[in-house]
Amino acid sequence: MMIDFFTNREVQIGRNTVCNIPSILHWYGKRNVLLAVYDTEAETVKKVETCMKENGISFIIYDAVKKEPDLDIIDQGAALCVEKGCDAVVAIGGGSVIDTSKMISMLAANGGKTEEYQINGRKVEKIPLLFIAVPTTAGTGAEATRVSVVFNPHKGYKKSVYDDSMIATVAILDPMTTVGLPPHVTAATGMDAITHAIESYTSLNANVVSRMYSLKALDLLTHNIVKAYQEPDNLDARENMLLGSYFAGVAIAVGTCLAHIVGQPLGAVYGIPHGDACSIFLVPSMRLNKDYCLEQYVEIAKSLEIAGEEESGEAVFEKLTDYIEDLAKQVHAPTKITQYVERDKIDIDYAVENIATSMAHIKHNPRPVSRELFRELILSVM
Repeated sequence: MMIDFFTNREVQIGRNTVCNIPSILHWYGKRNVLLAVYDTEAETVKKVETCMKENGISFIIYDAVKKEPDLDIIDQGAALCVEKGCDAVVAIGGGSVIDTSKMISMLAANGGKTEEYQINGRKVEKIPLLFIAVPTTAGTGAEATRVSVVFNPHKGYKKSVYDDSMIATVAILDPMTTVGLPPHVTAATGMDAITHAIESYTSLNANVVSRMYSLKALDLLTHNIVKAYQEPDNLDARENMLLGSYFAGVAIAVGTCLAHIVGQPLGAVYGIPHGDACSIFLVPSMRLNKDYCLEQYVEIAKSLEIAGEEESGEAVFEKLTDYIEDLAKQVHAPTKITQYVERDKIDIDYAVENIATSMAHIKHNPRPVSRELFRELILSVM
């Protein structure tokens, strides 16, 4: 058996670890940073700016990422990075900011436009600029992945760009960055991370290493998402959510499954935030996959101690889905696509074709996928 698995070179975990960014940059000999942020007024951003100024690090702010990344946002950021002679990229934000930043660091070193790598098959040939990722949401796991999910307005769908070199060199998990996160964002990103953990465990590419990360992620996420939602200032819960999200992000190196295969492209088509799409499609997709990975679902249930060691089969699966549905209910996560778009405005034929042509995770799902399966899943959440 051969397992090829990799993670970030360094991960720093703990309160106020963002203050270590200047020393990390000094260690790597970097002096001029593109600082990509979602909100220039955020307390974390101000804190990092102050730390960098005090330590002689020059920087330029890039705050154009107000939605999930698209070709123009990335290409403009890369052009700015090159124009200003930046030698490192630091991302402070959610998955959109981090995915944008990993592309910027790659393009700044390799040249070209995003679409060349996304659609035309251009290869990454040079090591990207030093990239430090600071997630401010506990859900996407983007700081742990080599993947950037990009919306292509010319094609009308999301498609990932990925290369082993695009993973952040350093990930900083500071729970102070997530304090003040709106409850609905805590819920959506948390459900995204739970979906990552479950789907990575059942992925056809799963292995002993990835499953270790998946189960620990589920333990941390399921035992803290409600607490983080109900007690926004609970730093222990916030830290556990960040760590769980990170572990789930590491695990999805083996690929995700049906909830992502369908949820990711439909989120782009109908304007559904990614975490909410995961929440909508997770349990219905588990039901459709059940007969192909029941053993893995039973293992998950036992790891969460919602089933005894001697229990097995469909009764345990129902305990697991009931448990997930209860968590989603407690954080008011959505369950139907029609909560975002009117039923008569959903073009199922177009949606199915969009899914079939845009997703790379199709090969990882335990059940062979088809247009008919996509259609069945969509109809189940309308």
